[in-house]
Amino acid sequence: MGSFELSFRERDSKMPEPLEKAELGSALLLQNARWFMQVRWSVAAVFTAAGLIGKFLPAAQRALALSLPFMWMWAFAAVLIAANAVFYLLAHRFPQNPRRASVKVFLWSEIAVDLVIVTLLVHVVGSTQTFISFVYLFHISLACIFFPKKESFLVTFAAAIFYLLTVAGELTGIWPSNGVFADHVLFPAMRSSLALVVAGSAVFIWWVVWYLVSTLSEAVRRRDLQLSAANEQIQAFDQEQNRYMMMTVHELKVPFAGIESYIDALKSRYWETITPEVRPILERVDHSAQLLSERISRILFLGNLRSRDAPWGPAGSVDVAELIASALTELDPKARERRIRFEVRVPSAAAPGDAEQLTALFTNLVSNAVLYSPEGGVVEISAREEADAVHVTVQDHGIGIREDALPHIFDDFYRTNEGARFNRMSTGLGLAIVKEIAGHFGLRITVTSEQGKGTTFDVALPRAGVTS
Repeated sequence: MGSFELSFRERDSKMPEPLEKAELGSALLLQNARWFMQVRWSVAAVFTAAGLIGKFLPAAQRALALSLPFMWMWAFAAVLIAANAVFYLLAHRFPQNPRRASVKVFLWSEIAVDLVIVTLLVHVVGSTQTFISFVYLFHISLACIFFPKKESFLVTFAAAIFYLLTVAGELTGIWPSNGVFADHVLFPAMRSSLALVVAGSAVFIWWVVWYLVSTLSEAVRRRDLQLSAANEQIQAFDQEQNRYMMMTVHELKVPFAGIESYIDALKSRYWETITPEVRPILERVDHSAQLLSERISRILFLGNLRSRDAPWGPAGSVDVAELIASALTELDPKARERRIRFEVRVPSAAAPGDAEQLTALFTNLVSNAVLYSPEGGVVEISAREEADAVHVTVQDHGIGIREDALPHIFDDFYRTNEGARFNRMSTGLGLAIVKEIAGHFGLRITVTSEQGKGTTFDVALPRAGVTS
């Protein structure tokens, strides 16, 4: 038995803000700012643990020649937690696609607070007696990734000023020197000239790292801009190609409608006069015309789904039971023809969405179940409500789908060899339509199938009032 899940996040009502001047978009900047906050929680936990070790494990510290200032560690943790709580509240007030300038101010506020805390940490741990000064590189590197070169330069410059002022304050006695190594056993007190060499070397390495990382990041952002522009051109070409194809297919609709009407006239008015040798030929022509007409209709429907200019999203509240009832009413003639029986257990339940599109989704799923079930079979449609979703299940006991084919069944015109042999009327577009509609409304569809035993589609519709 194989399984495959088709999952979409709910589409935004607005298009993402385009990149400008090789900068990250506002949504991505905000995502990075939130990632900063997650890291800050972890750092606060480390400070808390260091304070606990400094307070309650003096023997272990003596063995390592350490003297952890636990009060400072807890103070750092408290300040980080308080600052992060404020940042957390501010971040959740941003809209989904905020202005870039607002997000930059937010990020700069985070960086300023962090640089102050890092400077205090460097002083407490030992500005020139340890390698703690390289903690600044974390913010320098991230600034190179998040900001353009000029702005990352400002972060590096600010870090260098903070650090050099700390060293200068310690050397002049304005700010008494500290360190976590007991009695400076491992790192004896340095002379002023040597301390300046250590500090200057650290700052020099920062500038080298800034230059390399900012140059690489700028090159990556410019390449991203080029790829974005190329992608827009490809999408524009694809839309133009899709429009041309839709026009061509639409023009084919009228002559095929004429062919179908002529075939109906021959079968209804002149069938008795048609020789037995010609009747099978006419039946095959009728079958081919129906198949092509169905394919034309589905191509036009799928093209309309993909070419809509208006943003997609839940248009209102729909009743799941009514959706299924509409789909079954439409498919009743096809089911009667193949003597397929429906077993329906779908209670009334509300879900956000567009009734027309969701009815089309379930119509295609149930239609597939009917077409790939043996004559006289059963198709089961059920629904269950969960805390955040209404799950609608369409299950048949037909030919099933090979496990290796499951990831491809939603592709345009895809049909397995077994499916093509079992049902020659298939257009290969039903599940492509299902995928497009599911993408519009951020639905999750899980497919479970076993060859010879049937297929089950589970569609998770978000509950009314619950957003994904």
